[in-house]
Amino acid sequence: MPPAMELHSTLHRILSRLAEDGYDTRELIFDPPATEPELRALEVNLGHPLPSSLRGVLGFVSRRVEFRWFAPAGNAYPTPLHQNFSGDLHWSLALLRQFKTDKDQWIETVFNNPDDKYDRVWHNKLAFHEVGNGDYLALDLAPSTHGQVVYLSHDDGEGHGYVMADSFADLLDRWVPLACTGAEDWQWLPFTNGESTRIDPECVSANQWRSA
Repeated sequence: MPPAMELHSTLHRILSRLAEDGYDTRELIFDPPATEPELRALEVNLGHPLPSSLRGVLGFVSRRVEFRWFAPAGNAYPTPLHQNFSGDLHWSLALLRQFKTDKDQWIETVFNNPDDKYDRVWHNKLAFHEVGNGDYLALDLAPSTHGQVVYLSHDDGEGHGYVMADSFADLLDRWVPLACTGAEDWQWLPFTNGESTRIDPECVSANQWRSA
């Protein structure tokens, strides 16, 4: 995981370059880290400890980050990257509570059967990134897979249940080099490689993306 100032500089540099190329870039929000009392209060509210990697990022990097860009109208990437029109990375200490409430509502009303293979993926997860279409990026809370980044799809998306990274910090290491290209599964799935579902910033599609 890059230190706070290195991550800030990297995200700022990406947005600056994209803006020079005519992309619609939004202001980078990069707040100071959370305090230990704030982290403990959040864990009490959630009812469980935060996965260590997320806790470390919140406490030593930033409590809130918002990074977004949109490709120019008419911009066309080659297949299989042709649907990648945007990039988005965000997390927030404050929004973790809201995302938990929203995710639990999905479970209560739709995915309430833990014995069902599809429904089970939604259970025992901590949502940290709202995709915007009803899907979430979440951290696994199960002991054997604790902290892994898992995609939660609400409508049979191909990426449902995929392990995108082994921890929150690992996601940053894998995704930031790709300018955090879209969080919807059909945007990042081209960067998964073979039998490994993890995002691979050095795969063939990744190299194609950087040269596009």
